[in-house]
Amino acid sequence: MVGADGNLSLRDGQGMLISPTRIPYDETRPEQIVAVAADASWSGPLPPSSERAVHTAIYTARPDVGAIVHAHPVYSCVLAVTGYPLPALLDEVAPVLGGPVAVAGHVASGDPALGEAAVRALGDRYAVLLAHHGSVTVGRDLEEAFYRLEVLERAAQVYVLSRLLGRLA
Repeated sequence: MVGADGNLSLRDGQGMLISPTRIPYDETRPEQIVAVAADASWSGPLPPSSERAVHTAIYTARPDVGAIVHAHPVYSCVLAVTGYPLPALLDEVAPVLGGPVAVAGHVASGDPALGEAAVRALGDRYAVLLAHHGSVTVGRDLEEAFYRLEVLERAAQVYVLSRLLGRLA
């Protein structure tokens, strides 16, 4: 995560705890984390991430998800901008990410429809690319969601560089 880009959340009963908007992660304090209820109301000293609709939609559709990481890593963004889905080209992609990673249709950042697009493209897998935007990984907890982000970004890097060389085995 760079600066205040991206966001993360944890399921909390019927709602979630989510990072505040536009606060760099290395400056975020526990008391700044925002509680968002199932009805989308929130409490805290700062507003929640503008992408809370993505988190809400995924938690609603996927009861197995306990944590979500939305980020903008370079190689994942390259795929998101070009519209290339990530094939299961490395051995760990299928077991860790649940198979190939799809690209959700483009919806403007902050639009509630982005959550619906993310859920459709995510399906039962653990990662999705958001067209012209970034990536989302999910897990039972933040540790698992971050690990999946690392695997996604490494696989995206290998894929982009392999395409630049003009060959995939």
